[in-house]
Formats: sequence, structure tokens, C-alpha cells
Amino acid sequence: MDSKLTRRGLLGLGAGAGLAACSSPAYITGRNEGAAAEGAFAHGIASGDPATDSIILWTRVTPETDGDIDVIWEMDQDADFNSLSASGAFTTNAVRDYTVKVEATGLDSDTRYYFRFRTGDAVSATGQTKTLPDGDVSKLHFAIVSCANWEHGYFNVYDAISKRAETDPYDALIHLGDYYYEYGPAETPELADRVHIPPHEIVELSDYRTRHAQYRSDAALQSATAAMPLIAVWDDHETTNDSWKTGAENHQPETEGDWDVRRQAALRAYYEWMPIREPKAGRVREEIYRNFDFGNLASLTCVETRLTARSEPLIPENDIAEIDIEGGAERYKAEKLYAPDREMFGQDQQDFIIDALSKSKTDGRPWRLLANQVIMGRLLTPDFTPYIQEDTLAELETFWAGVRDFLTLSKYNMPVYPDSWDGYPVARENFYAALNEAGINDMLVLTGDAHEFWVNELTSEAGTKVGMELVTSSVSSKTLTAYMGEATADHNLLLTQSNTDARYYNALLNGFIDLTLTEKKASVKMVAVTSVTSREYESFDAARFTLRKSGDTIKVKSPKGLNLKQRALFHGIG
Repeated sequence: MDSKLTRRGLLGLGAGAGLAACSSPAYITGRNEGAAAEGAFAHGIASGDPATDSIILWTRVTPETDGDIDVIWEMDQDADFNSLSASGAFTTNAVRDYTVKVEATGLDSDTRYYFRFRTGDAVSATGQTKTLPDGDVSKLHFAIVSCANWEHGYFNVYDAISKRAETDPYDALIHLGDYYYEYGPAETPELADRVHIPPHEIVELSDYRTRHAQYRSDAALQSATAAMPLIAVWDDHETTNDSWKTGAENHQPETEGDWDVRRQAALRAYYEWMPIREPKAGRVREEIYRNFDFGNLASLTCVETRLTARSEPLIPENDIAEIDIEGGAERYKAEKLYAPDREMFGQDQQDFIIDALSKSKTDGRPWRLLANQVIMGRLLTPDFTPYIQEDTLAELETFWAGVRDFLTLSKYNMPVYPDSWDGYPVARENFYAALNEAGINDMLVLTGDAHEFWVNELTSEAGTKVGMELVTSSVSSKTLTAYMGEATADHNLLLTQSNTDARYYNALLNGFIDLTLTEKKASVKMVAVTSVTSREYESFDAARFTLRKSGDTIKVKSPKGLNLKQRALFHGIG
């Protein structure tokens, strides 16, 4: 999602800014101390991509001089490290930006381990990680995050996750992308101590490495990744905004060089700085899609929706002259939006996903999760024109030059987010058809990107249901309230009312999803934080839901924390 939107006060209603908040939240007070690691291991430690017998361990050594640095890694089931379960040595240097990434093998399944690193007399912090289960599993617990913009605020969401993990450990932190942002410093920084470095948009390998280093200097991020394994996919900002296979909205070849060079620089830095397995032989860096089986309870399939096959996104505002004429919208949708060659996954990845989900079903797992970047549910704009008076429109136009175009397009039920799956409806229908042919109608899609909480039914245009979607809000990236102010809650209600597949929508709050799976149900908490501009914050459950299997698909039930209007829309009333 482009963080530079300017939609403040769109509806001009302001009659219920608190409508989307939980009616009786249980607040947990927190403070993000901001005490990052120091010394040789100043960027902390992390683990990720767990398997039943192995896991990736990561750190970075801050060099005192150039040259090779030898690092020892250690794992143990006890925090004293007296009887090592696994250990080894790794040599790092400037070629890999002094990062350390190793695969620890020969581990026991479904086991929590402590891990650490040593170089010379320096010892890293101690972290905890966990291998995948193999066999019977009664419960799984995940924290699901997306969109952490350094300049927009403190990472209180990561802090809240690490604090909750102390009493109720997570099996994994699932990151759905926009782990960092590529933008240069804002003209007017939100916070004096949160300014992007390097002080320009990142384009080259050294830029991407420096930005990774800045984000990894955050104490809350370090705490979260030291407390549990990370399973991550990228979205667009890990390369640059609104990227696709052959370009990006935020890449200008005439001044920023060849797109392939920039993309490969971004991906090289990503693999250096993230606890993620390298692509298998014969696969390129872009092919990040992979699968994780959590015993007999769930599978998690991670997908790639940016660089492997995606066609260039449509920008309807650029085509308003051909849309806003008699029959123009219908022609635009038929000829451009519904063009059959508009790809998202590509055939090879789609086949991989269908095979993984089919195997999960054949093996008898009740839950099939998809780690997905952009909203998959069908969400079209309602006609906003009855809700904005001319005086409000004139005021908006002073700082949003395209507001009249936006208002005009809203009459034609265009996608709310053309960069999401709604901008690729044929690709989505083809994917849904493949799911249906494979007998998979119970997919649970986990989505980021939008800086909003959503609960969406996933249905084909013919009405066939293929599952449910849970969309998490952002770690710190601005929510819609930054652009729409007090009208945000009314906007949420209007969009929910206008889209039958949308069951819940909350664009007011930063936060994450806390997801617990058992054989019979999935318990969903939309956890919000009260602030990202102060290190003092409170976390609370903005909403809670229960997902249960119903026939061959999933139904969402038992909403908690919704106000009367939200509850009515959740149940399809009004």
C-alpha cells in the first residue's frame, strides 16, 4: 500500500470516529523501552523458516576492521548451554555485509531451543526458537504482522508481541511483507528520532543493506525475532512501491537505472539480512513461495505476488477520460481490468500452491493457511458522491488535487485497491477455479499490505466459496485515519455495507492478528495498540472472532467487540 496517500477527511461526516473500536477492550499497558543490542551483535539475533529437524539462525557482526570474522553458534534446550544440542562455526566478511546465516540441522521436532552466537569475547543475546511438529498437534499460536514504516512510528506492535510471548509463547511470527520501506526521509519527519537512513530513496545494494541495518537496530523488532521463529514473505516496499515483474511505480529507469539491477540488489540484501532459506537449486531469488507443515493440524503456504509473474497494476485515475463516458466503464473493465493475460501468481506458482493445499487436505490437516501479500477478497468502491458536499470537496481539493477524479470513479464500482487481487480478477477466478477443481473450499488466507483489519468471505464471481480471509493492520505504517480523520469510521461502515463479502472492517488502528488454531476452531484476535508515536502505549483486542469448519468450508462466528452497526453488518443486516 502506498503510504503517500492523501485522503484526510474524505467523507466530511465525522459522526462516529470511535465506531470501529472495541466496546469493552481489555487494555494491557506497555512501554517500548527502545534498548537495542550493542557491541559486536548490535543488530540482534533471529531465527526462521523452521523445519521438523532444522532451522535458520541469523545475526550480524559489527566489524572493528575489514576482513574475515569467525563466529560460533550454539543451540541448547536449556538456557545455560551446558549440553549443546547443536553448534558450529561460520565465517563472515564484507562480501555478505558481515551477516551470519546458518542452517542448524539434526534437531528434534516440536522442540523449543535456546540459541546464541559468539565471536572472540563477545556473546550475543540469547534467543528462543522452535522446530516444526511432526505428528499430533493440539494447538498452534501465531502472531501475524505487516507494514512497519520506521518513520511513521515506533514498533510498539513488535514490543506487544514479544511481551505476550513471555506468558503465551507463539509458534511463529508470520510477516506478510513491507518489513521495511524504501522511501527517503519525509520533508517533515513525524518523529525526530525516526528518520530514514540513508537520507534518500534506496536504490543500490549498499542502500538496501543500510536500510536493513537501520530497521534491525530497533529494540522491539530484535525482541520479537529473538522470541520465536520468523516466517516471512516480501511485498512491494522491500524492492520499491507497487512493483511488478518488469517494473515498479516508484522506479524511474531514466534516473534510477535498470529495474533488474535494482531488484536483484534488493533481493540480495533481503536474503543476507533475513532468517530465510536460500532458493533451492534451479530456482531464482524471486521464487520465495514455499510450504510449512505443522504436524497434523495445519499447513502454511507462503506465496509471492510481486516479482515472479505479476502484470503491471492498473491506475484507473490515469484512464478517467475513457471511463467517464457513456459505456466507458464497461469497456474499460472488459478490455483492461478483465484482460485474460493479467497475471498474479503465474502458472508454475499456482500449480505449486494447489499441490501444497491438496497434499494438506489429503494428509488430513484441518487448516490450510495461505501467507498472502495483498487483499484477495472482492471489494469495490461504493458511490461516494452523495456523501460529500461541494464545500467539503473544495476544501479537500486544496491538498488533494485528484479528489474529483476519485469521486468520479467511485460511481463505477472500481476496485477499492487496484493493486490488490481486485485489479487481477481473471487471475483470481482462475485460481479459485483450480481450488474448486481440487476440492479445496476451506483456505484461510492471511493478508497484509492495507494497514487495516478485515474479515472477508472469499467467493468467486459465481458465488462459490473457497474460504476466508483475515487481513492484519500495520505495525506502524499510517492507517486511514491519517488521511480521513474523523470520517474513517463512517467510511469503514459504508464499505462494509457495500461489499457483501466484507464481514468486518477497521481502518482506525495499528496492530496485529493473534491466531490460535485447534482441531475444531480458529480463535482470532485483532490486537490494536493505542499509539505508535509514543513509546508509552496500551494493547487491546479491537475485535475477536471464531472460525469453524462448516461442511467443506469455513464460517466466521461469535464476533466480540463490535458495536451495534458493525454487528448488524457482520450478520448481513442493513
